[in-house]
Amino acid sequence: MGFFDSLFGSVADNYSNLEYPLTEEKIKQLVTQARIISLTAGEEDLVERAIADRRRGDGKISLRQIYEVVRSLKYNHKISEADFRGLMKIFNEYFRRFGK
Repeated sequence: MGFFDSLFGSVADNYSNLEYPLTEEKIKQLVTQARIISLTAGEEDLVERAIADRRRGDGKISLRQIYEVVRSLKYNHKISEADFRGLMKIFNEYFRRFGK
């Protein structure tokens, strides 16, 4: 945790730790549905695999865990900042439905 994270909290704190079921098929549908122009087919596959691999044995994952996976891909230069923002928007909208 960095200096500013300890003072102000991490951005990850904005995302829920509540886990919900998310199938591999749904992950693929959401990533493909995002229609992020700069996200190549290879990058889509990478994102889908990374999120699917992060799920627990029961197939559940939280929005915070998705954020951490996608953020890691961005910081490792596997996807762009625009890809990151677009993916988080799609997953935010999807997970918001669970909160109702």
